[in-house]
Amino acid sequence: MCTTTGHDGKKCLISDTTLARRLLINSTTIVCLSHCILHNGECGDEYYQVWLFIDQTSKKVATNTPLFELVAIHPLIKSSSLVICKLKNMAIFLVSCCIFLLMVSSFEQYCVLAKKSKEEVHRINITGQKDLVFLEGDNPCKVLKKYCKSLGSGIPPDSCFSQLHPLVLQQMTSLWSNIVKKIKVDASFFIDCQPLDTKELKDSSSFAADGHGASLAPHNGTAIIRELLTLLERAMQRDANALNTFNKKRNEYKLSDVQKLELYGKAVLMLPNNLFIVDQYGLALMYLERETLARKLWVNAVARGLWENPLQRPVSRFMKGLTSRPWYNTKDYPFIARLERGYGDIKSELLYNLENHPQLFTGETENLHVGGEWTELRLKSSGYGFTEFTKHFEKTMKHIRECGQDFTSIKFSAIQPGTHIRTHTGPSNERLRLHLTLMHDGGAKIRVGKEWHTWEEGKVIMFDDSWEHEVLHTGHSIRVVLIMDIWHPELPEDQRIVH
Repeated sequence: MCTTTGHDGKKCLISDTTLARRLLINSTTIVCLSHCILHNGECGDEYYQVWLFIDQTSKKVATNTPLFELVAIHPLIKSSSLVICKLKNMAIFLVSCCIFLLMVSSFEQYCVLAKKSKEEVHRINITGQKDLVFLEGDNPCKVLKKYCKSLGSGIPPDSCFSQLHPLVLQQMTSLWSNIVKKIKVDASFFIDCQPLDTKELKDSSSFAADGHGASLAPHNGTAIIRELLTLLERAMQRDANALNTFNKKRNEYKLSDVQKLELYGKAVLMLPNNLFIVDQYGLALMYLERETLARKLWVNAVARGLWENPLQRPVSRFMKGLTSRPWYNTKDYPFIARLERGYGDIKSELLYNLENHPQLFTGETENLHVGGEWTELRLKSSGYGFTEFTKHFEKTMKHIRECGQDFTSIKFSAIQPGTHIRTHTGPSNERLRLHLTLMHDGGAKIRVGKEWHTWEEGKVIMFDDSWEHEVLHTGHSIRVVLIMDIWHPELPEDQRIVH
């Protein structure tokens, strides 16, 4: 035993068990020990006990054993987190302290000397169990799975994971901008940590190479994806021009489904709470025949508050509290009967313009369909007002005005046989959509939510297009409808703003 004074002016007591404990408590003890050995002869020939600290509990390994013998006979000492070395019979004694952080199965050895601990990124208190802790550099999926396995046989790991993953996802995404650079995470974190098997991905957009389908893969997809991600980064800094450019180019480039998966898989790590990004990532998975993963992504998004139903996913604005259902009864809206009475005049003008002004109808620009052909003619664009094409449809406009409704958008939509408008959702649940059927000989159908309906000439169908929907035409002739949007009847007047 010896006593000396450290550089901080505090007394140091060097003795058997106290030595190991104080080394963990106060790093200046190392300096004290050096002073003691160098300047205090009482320490000359004393052997010190060596202690290991495993799972925060000190366990005596050996007593009164020379260090070289201890290292030789006890294998744990070779990799211990604390070794105090003392050289005998020399004028100057050297204390050598070695720190190792070992991650070995059921125990951890902690840094004691110079190395700092990893920063704690997030902690979740679990009732009746130890806290779930995420450190800098951790992969949340691996930490969560390891935590669930460590709880023992009382709680099945799968059950533990299914209960905790939504909680972890919700809490971490709410802090995302502060923690994302401190953890190691990929897009599987948002899909129950299931890795995506990218082998043999079937790109259903690949057969649309004639320019009439969903997408044409660009020659330099990697560079384009990098460009789009850069635009998103600028948009995150509230650069409105960057956002507009992103929305324009994502359609112009006509990315393949595989490229969409890559783009939105990276984008979701940047903006995990963005409705459009989360929806598009799920759609990319679905288009590549990974529907189960897409559904899990959307269910998890609902669990953390992005939407209220995984089948209703407006990609721009979601107004909570509005009555929500996929299909609506047209008899509840008297103006629809007035619109249906104009069916003959509207169809007559449509046929005339299809015959004499076919150039007015242009291809759909959002790359939502594969096969066949989908063309549109807009009479009123949301946020921009009526178009110049209304002059070709005077009778149509008369019937629309006499309905007495504030239609926010009006357009003709025509699809040819063989067209599949793939699963997608509208921008907002603040509106309802009407289809006045003008031409349909059968063979086309539409799914909204889980229900499939069809069209009947001269009749209106009405639905909420913020619900997932798709169209399939397996008939033999063109199907044309007049599409009109109205405000959701429960939306307050002062909130009826076109965005």
